[in-house]
Amino acid sequence: MRRENRWGLAVAAAIFIVLLPVLGHEFVSWDDDGFLTRNPDFRGLGPAQLGWMFTTFLKGPYQPLVWLSYAADFLLWGMDPAGFHLTGLLWHCANAALLFLCARELLRAAMPGVPEKHVLWAAAFAALSFALHPLRVEPAAWASARRDLMSGFFCLAALLCHLKGRGGWTFACYCLSLLCKPMGIGLPVVFLVMDKVILKREIRWQKLLPYALPAAIAAALAWHGQAVTGATRSAAVFGPAQRLAQAFYAHAFYIAKTFWPAGLSPIYEAALRIDPLAPRFLLSAVFGLAAAGTAFALRRRLPAVWAAWLSALILLAPVLGAVKFGSQLVADRYSYLPGLIPSLLAGAGLLELARRRPGLRRPLVLCGAALVVVLAGLSARQLRFWKDSESLYRRVLAVEPGHYLAHNNLGLVLDGQGRTEEALEQLHLALEQRPRYAPALNNLGAIQLRLGLIKEAETHFRAAMESDPSLPESYNNLALLEEHRKRPRKR
Repeated sequence: MRRENRWGLAVAAAIFIVLLPVLGHEFVSWDDDGFLTRNPDFRGLGPAQLGWMFTTFLKGPYQPLVWLSYAADFLLWGMDPAGFHLTGLLWHCANAALLFLCARELLRAAMPGVPEKHVLWAAAFAALSFALHPLRVEPAAWASARRDLMSGFFCLAALLCHLKGRGGWTFACYCLSLLCKPMGIGLPVVFLVMDKVILKREIRWQKLLPYALPAAIAAALAWHGQAVTGATRSAAVFGPAQRLAQAFYAHAFYIAKTFWPAGLSPIYEAALRIDPLAPRFLLSAVFGLAAAGTAFALRRRLPAVWAAWLSALILLAPVLGAVKFGSQLVADRYSYLPGLIPSLLAGAGLLELARRRPGLRRPLVLCGAALVVVLAGLSARQLRFWKDSESLYRRVLAVEPGHYLAHNNLGLVLDGQGRTEEALEQLHLALEQRPRYAPALNNLGAIQLRLGLIKEAETHFRAAMESDPSLPESYNNLALLEEHRKRPRKR
């Protein structure tokens, strides 16, 4: 086995060991129920299942290759969550190994003459700092986020093929990534930036033309999927100023959390209305403009910084809020593909310092190793928050006390465990934060109906129907209540 391949396997093995506890995790009620545990449609590879996988927009995304992966898991493991988590972990480890190979190729090309062992160390640091960063825990530990892992795999494969000059394979891998998630839709533009600024290659804009059609199709499918599930928000509700404010905030969030990954949460819910003049949005705008200005000013002295900032922004573009999908403001998993860029830049910076200051090589290696160990510890801690549904929602509430959605969902989890009093407390807390939140009203009524509190239950069911007439559960529960009233009383 070639030496660089052994290094790649070692990197993947390190990731596997650190994140191995995920195999003891459960499915969580945050999308895993809708995608997997209560969804029989993906369970198999027959004509009916395959037809469903390539036509469904369940919960919004178009992800036929991801459904194929889930189907393979079902055939191998049944619905054992350990099997699904093992597959997700292996995808993440494969991505780390691929990033190592990409970093090796890129550093070789950008810094000719540097000793091979130094290149391998820098590439390993880039891969480990990426894969062990706490921001990577969400896609690695959440079964429903496999589309981020798989799209990342094919994007990395496309990058490796591009670096090796294999255009046909680059295009094929790009198209496969879009069948998992269109997060890498801007990847061909990143290739041009890399070629121009880092590799000093002659660029031809005509090379983008073959990518235009699959990119347009993927964008249309993404918009259609969100539209049919009601996740899009119109310009009348969420105007240009709000979208720009969210874009600046997201840009600042991902940069800040990359360098200081504290307070990470599974859910960052956006407010019903965003005030662009609120302090956090104004500060984010100032920060974003300063970052852009700094990167541009350094474009000649430190071209790699300019290329990295521009490439990360291109990869972040689909989730910055220009087209508003869903209620989330930001999400850790959205940083998966853009997170490759700062890790590559860190590896290149480490190698450049070692090249310029030979006396610092050993201290630099030790500092890089120490940083990787710190990141591994933070990831191991973050991993515990994804152990089960209760751990997940309690983590959300620890980061953002009073989060109405987390209170509601935690109430459902506790009720399912027979902890009725605690469940009622959580639902009341949810309604304190958002009194007209229909799911909490309905869930509170359902518990009250079970406890025989008919009048109170009816009040909450009707309030839920009034708040959200499209919520079917409240109608069903009200019908159950009427059926309960018709039952003869036992004497």
